[in-house]
Amino acid sequence: MNQLTPIKIVPLGGMPNVHDNMYVYESATDAFVVDCGMGFPEEGISGVDLTIPDIRYLKDKLSKLRGIVLTHGHEDHIGGLPYVIPQLGEHIPIYASKLTAGFVREKFKEFGLDIKMINVVGDRQPISLGIFQVKMIPVNHSVPDTKHLVIKTPYGNIYHGSDFKFDWTPIGQEVSDIQSITRAGAEGVTLLLSDCLRGEKDGYSLSESIVEESFEREFKDVENRVVVTTMSSNIGRIQQALWVAKNHGRKVAFVGFSIERNVKVAAELGFLKIPPRLVIDKRKIGSLPKSEQCLIIAGSQGQIGSSLEKIAAGEHKLVHLDPGDKVVFSADPIPGNESNVYRLIDMLAHHDLTVSYSDIASDLHVSGHASSKELMMLIGMTKPKYVMPTGGTYRHAVHYSKLAQKMGIPADHVMLPENQEIIIESTGVVHTGETLDLKTVYVESGEITWADTPIKERQLMFQEGVVVVLLTLPSQGGALDIDIIPKGITKFIEPDVMKRVKEGLRASLGSGDIRRDALYSKEKVSKEVSRLFVKEIGKNPVVIPIIIED
Repeated sequence: MNQLTPIKIVPLGGMPNVHDNMYVYESATDAFVVDCGMGFPEEGISGVDLTIPDIRYLKDKLSKLRGIVLTHGHEDHIGGLPYVIPQLGEHIPIYASKLTAGFVREKFKEFGLDIKMINVVGDRQPISLGIFQVKMIPVNHSVPDTKHLVIKTPYGNIYHGSDFKFDWTPIGQEVSDIQSITRAGAEGVTLLLSDCLRGEKDGYSLSESIVEESFEREFKDVENRVVVTTMSSNIGRIQQALWVAKNHGRKVAFVGFSIERNVKVAAELGFLKIPPRLVIDKRKIGSLPKSEQCLIIAGSQGQIGSSLEKIAAGEHKLVHLDPGDKVVFSADPIPGNESNVYRLIDMLAHHDLTVSYSDIASDLHVSGHASSKELMMLIGMTKPKYVMPTGGTYRHAVHYSKLAQKMGIPADHVMLPENQEIIIESTGVVHTGETLDLKTVYVESGEITWADTPIKERQLMFQEGVVVVLLTLPSQGGALDIDIIPKGITKFIEPDVMKRVKEGLRASLGSGDIRRDALYSKEKVSKEVSRLFVKEIGKNPVVIPIIIED
């Protein structure tokens, strides 16, 4: 290599946002990807299931793409794989820890993909990816078997510190490998990429072990059934719920595809210890007295169509909750998803259930992300020349920058790129490069949507409403019949408004025969009805004109 061929790090997701995590490491001859996640669409976009990274940047680099390395099994880091791998090529090898690989295999089965190139990698075992050599370092997070990456390159070492915290009493995990992290720092780290999501919080994140005491309190003296909902990949949290349910003489049933799948994988691989005769089939749980029932259910993020959302709506085929039952949310809302979670809590509260969640019992959940002191510890152990915050919003990144400067990192050595490449020169100098043209990629009913026009129209419908205008043409003479049907804005419409809109539309159409140019007439109707609604109620709805011949 020479100075004309630097190493590039290209964030295709996960910066400056929390989801869709995907990073490309690239030289002139080789490239590999770290993570391939998914996210939730922003509020106000209905009908869209999820978002995935924009991978157009990779399309002309497939010949040098050596593999995909996964840091852990959360959906925002692996959920995009079933949509992205078919585009990149099923021959591309995937490298992951044992549990993460297990989750990915089940995910591919779910999508009917026969992907064989999934490699389980041991801790500190070198992965050769062209000029890059990658080693996985164990750290703690809210899903077991989470790893950081030490990436060796000819221009210096890079430490990829994805989601983590330092938990000295973890559940179902070993403590973070502090020795290997410190050794990486002693060998020299040119650039540290670090989780920054919880950098605004002072001190240290609490240990996962405290949640068991919280569960004991929530189960105590409950005469009806207890429902626990958490992230389906939070195996440690599920383990604690199992222990407490057993202590209180309750049988446990798992409800929800994702949680049943992840529990199966974690138990088979030894990451979840299920006490004998504790778990029963969800179809049989109703045969027990309510005081002996515990349900562990997916849907803690209020996802539309999740098991808990269906139960709250009274639409689940097997599970129906009764007044006096207790629902325990052992998960905080993902940033940007708060409205979905609170909507679900409101739905449950309408059924006269007792609902416990972090706003009223803060110890029901502990974060899997490092707080400020732990982030500073990682900087201290790795001793990087440059740092780059990842996995958070821009405000989180700015706060991380202040922490880094407290640790002696110069302000101009903190990379805060917004859709920009990161360049590492042969001299070890790190700077930003070209700006990337990244678009939000939606998945709607399993289909990838690249064009944003339908999405904008759906946003407009959500915000401004929809008006269907039926124009019925008389067969012989007679007056044009106009019917206007508003949706989503009826609460703004007073009784006389519709009358005035109809009169205004009829006057604008005049006595002309709209049969002569239906396309022109529809456009005219749309503009006039929009104008009239803006005038009358201050809303500019999507207008759908329909011409019917009687």
